[in-house]
Amino acid sequence: MLDVILIDNGVHGLRDYFVDGAAVRYRPARIGGQWPPDLAGADLVIAPNGTDHVALHAAREAVAAHLQGGGALACFCGFFTPWIPGNRWVHDTGRPLNELEYHAVDDRLGLLNGVDLERFAAGRHGIRGGWACGRIETDHAESVLLRDSHHRVIMVADTRSTAGLIVATASGPLGDAAPDQPLPDDGGDPTRLYRNLLNVVRQRKESRQ
Repeated sequence: MLDVILIDNGVHGLRDYFVDGAAVRYRPARIGGQWPPDLAGADLVIAPNGTDHVALHAAREAVAAHLQGGGALACFCGFFTPWIPGNRWVHDTGRPLNELEYHAVDDRLGLLNGVDLERFAAGRHGIRGGWACGRIETDHAESVLLRDSHHRVIMVADTRSTAGLIVATASGPLGDAAPDQPLPDDGGDPTRLYRNLLNVVRQRKESRQ
């Protein structure tokens, strides 16, 4: 069972996409309550789309300690404050997005296993650009997982900046509304990527035990 802390600043419908299942349990850490949150015992901390990055900047030392202890962090939102070690987010909306494509760079962890990048780029309802309101600057070029057709880094899988795992996206929501249900063969690519991430975190946890 993965113990996952979900940063929650009251975005409507958030918990619809992060649902407890047989292999994962979510613990909401509500911004505005006890802060910084207690991350002890967590396997993974998730900063979902719509996160308050000012609050997370105030919690950066707790996050860094979690990562240095071997924990994992997933940020699915443009992190406009510098709270993620080794990585920075830059706002960038000056490029046309209607023909945007994504290109895998280095997927040594297998996060893209079974993911169709064309469907992934198209997003829900065929609307492109949902992952492209910014770009990531990373200290470790080998951490780059995805670039777009404008050569911008839009997703990293960083195991170099800390002892833990950092998976960060330039934007774009990920989650799993039905964790114990099978995915369709011809879709569900964002959810497939998210489940791959949980599997990687689970494998890392087992290797430490």
